[in-house]
Amino acid sequence: MPQNRLKTKLLSFLLLSVMLISVRASAQQYQQPSRQTQSPRRQRQAEVYHESALRRFEIITLVALPFTAMHSFLAMRGVKMIQKKEFAPELTGTDFKIIGATAVSFALFIGLWDWMHTHDKNASEQLMSPSSSPSTPPLREAKADDWKIEDSSGFVLPLVQVRF
Repeated sequence: MPQNRLKTKLLSFLLLSVMLISVRASAQQYQQPSRQTQSPRRQRQAEVYHESALRRFEIITLVALPFTAMHSFLAMRGVKMIQKKEFAPELTGTDFKIIGATAVSFALFIGLWDWMHTHDKNASEQLMSPSSSPSTPPLREAKADDWKIEDSSGFVLPLVQVRF
C-alpha cells in the first residue's frame, strides 16, 4: 500500500510540473509589447513569430517522447531476449513501468539538453545565413575520350571511376 501512495505522489508531481511548465511557457508567449501606432492589420503582418525557451523545451520534450518510448521498448525487449534466449519473450508489468520511466527520463534529458544549448539564443533567428552557400566543386565536363578503351584490361566508367 505505501508503494502505491508513493507512485501516486510521484505521478501527481510529474503532472503538476508539466502543467506548470506549459502554463508558464504559454504566459511568456503572450508577453509582447503592444504597438498602438499601427493599424491592427499592419500589426499582424509586422509581428514575427517568437518562441520562448520554455515553450521550445516543452515542444522538444513532447516530440521526443514517442521516439524515446519506442527505443526504450526495443531496448527492454532486446535485454529480455538475451536473458531468456527467446525470440519473443513476454514482458511483465514491471518491464513496462521501466520502459515508461526510461522513455520519460530520456525525453526530459533531450529537452534539457536542447534548452541548455539554446536558452540564451534567439529561436527565431535563421541558423544559416542565406549568403553562405555550400561550396560545391565545379563539375567536370565529359569528354569523348572518357569511354574509349585505353588498354586490354577493360574500361573506366567516368562517373564513378571504376575500372572493368
